[in-house]
Amino acid sequence: MRNIPIIETGPIANPPSNHYERGKWYKRRGYLEQALESFKAAAHTTSTDIESREWKEVDPSWLEYGLLSMRMRLFAKSEEAFRIVVQHSGTYAQEALNQWAALLLMKGMPDQLICERLLDETRNYNTAPSMVGKSMFYIGAYRYASLCFAKQKRIYSDSCIQNAASMVMTGQIAEALQFIDHYLHEHHGDPIKRPNARTSEAIQLSRIGKLCKWSLADSIPDRFIFKSEALELARMAVSLNMVPIAEALLPEQDTSAYYALICFLYYEGYRDLAISKMGQLEALPLDGRDTFSKKLCFIAAENLYIHRKYHEAASLFEQLRLADPLHEETRFGEAACYLQTTLISLSSRLEAQYTSASASQEIKSHMNNVNTALHIVESTNWRTIWSPAQDRIENSKPKSILN
Repeated sequence: MRNIPIIETGPIANPPSNHYERGKWYKRRGYLEQALESFKAAAHTTSTDIESREWKEVDPSWLEYGLLSMRMRLFAKSEEAFRIVVQHSGTYAQEALNQWAALLLMKGMPDQLICERLLDETRNYNTAPSMVGKSMFYIGAYRYASLCFAKQKRIYSDSCIQNAASMVMTGQIAEALQFIDHYLHEHHGDPIKRPNARTSEAIQLSRIGKLCKWSLADSIPDRFIFKSEALELARMAVSLNMVPIAEALLPEQDTSAYYALICFLYYEGYRDLAISKMGQLEALPLDGRDTFSKKLCFIAAENLYIHRKYHEAASLFEQLRLADPLHEETRFGEAACYLQTTLISLSSRLEAQYTSASASQEIKSHMNNVNTALHIVESTNWRTIWSPAQDRIENSKPKSILN
């Protein structure tokens, strides 16, 4: 029996009264033109009270307007929206700059010109090099990210990891190690300013430093590493394009570790490699109770969906749902499969020569309803979302670090 989440599309005549919420309401249902107008109306608030809800929704509205315009390929409108958010210098400025970089990349602009363009647009910011560095990192332009971070007089804690990672991704392994050592220990005489070794930032930098040392030595130590730490090091290695190190840390002989490796590869953008390794498994761990077994099976189902094998994907999603009824992404994935197969069936009926005009109209009405439901399901983001940098992964080759 099909188990599809209840999808309430709501009557088109009763959207929320608040412009920003109305925009999200329309967007969720696939009414993109109406959503665009609502976000624009929300962005042009007349409120002068900076504590009011309407004022606080101005930048989010412009950001949504820009993202939706980019999706609709209205690039001029999108770029203007991102520029406004950046000029407001508020909470959403960095996100707008990231999306602006992604937009320019989508339009085919070379990395160097994107970097120059964004540096010019943020020239009044004291932290412009760091901000643009983060945006270049977001789109996978690591060379220019590294150059931007190098221009910043002071490296702030929120960009130190990206700075080190950019060096690694551009082959500056020794320089990255030197930067990490300097950053973690530069305040020798002032323990108050010294980064706490237990912070997430320090732990991540220490792991990058360890990977750099292994890379320079062309080997990993034979000494025992706790599995939990091996998993974190492997996750970091994959994100730094050090796939051979990750493979050495999580060997195929250790089944559960190998499942983790496949998941890390997939979520970092090495989709073909992850699916290839998955194909070498004797069977999917459908009875597995650990996190990576479940994620691996979900990836397999999602991959079937991506390749439009909806019946096979639905069957696998159903097995996963029965094993874990509370996993929402699985339920939405199964629903998406059934909605897609329904659309295919209705489309076939519509194309049949014997279909009458009244029947065609009825089929089109059903298809509109199904499309609306599908938009709502997809708006839950049940599928894996990759960043522009991760989307570029398939065009690069992992570094050959270990023999």
